[in-house]
Amino acid sequence: MDLYYGCPVFIKSGKLKGRIGYFDDDDINENGQRIGFVSLGNPLYSSEYVIPIKHLREVTTEDLYKRQGEIQDQLLKIKYLKQKTINEKEKADLLTELIFIESLFSDRYFKVRFQSEVIGKKLFVSHSSKDKPFARLLVTDLAEAGHSPWLDEWQIKVGESIPGSISRALQECDYVLVILSNNSIDSQWVQQEWYAKYWDEISEKKVKVIPVLLEDCTIPELLKTKKYADFREEYRTGLRELLLALK
Repeated sequence: MDLYYGCPVFIKSGKLKGRIGYFDDDDINENGQRIGFVSLGNPLYSSEYVIPIKHLREVTTEDLYKRQGEIQDQLLKIKYLKQKTINEKEKADLLTELIFIESLFSDRYFKVRFQSEVIGKKLFVSHSSKDKPFARLLVTDLAEAGHSPWLDEWQIKVGESIPGSISRALQECDYVLVILSNNSIDSQWVQQEWYAKYWDEISEKKVKVIPVLLEDCTIPELLKTKKYADFREEYRTGLRELLLALK
């Protein structure tokens, strides 16, 4: 797909590889090469760079999630480890890029949260609150793929019964996706959520619980025989496996 004015882009090659920016315009340089003008954040506040178009592609939700974490780690090192290898301009670029990424991620997250057209499966995403950033990324991509993921912070309104809302969602969903991590295997809430659907699976002889492996951890005995969607090494691989299972 061609890049268009104002679209967010991922820089896939060159000195700025891995950065995310705003595609401001394009042109042809003196060597006949198509180039793009990219700002690392809002063009009103951030530096603009000239980058060959072949080094750019449209940004994905996964790109936003990963780059957000990378910048936050860098800024923590600068603040607490007194890292001296970065100057004030580079620091400003990081901050404007982070603000830009967070605005893009929020736009995508809220767009899919309130979308009305659903053609896929109803999915209950069981997870530890400590894995909430990954859960948000996953439900955003699942919703963009046409499914209807249930996430507590989306559906439970102020004043509603939390156990009651969860119980209804578990009854109505087609699948429970269990995000397996060292955080979730210690969570009684997560265990109770997928246990309920697991026994429906046994009685109906139909898959109802799908493990999503976020990191190496002790897999619960009842889930050990199941093939899991593996997100440990590469997010795209795990998402592809999961979407295929939901067809």
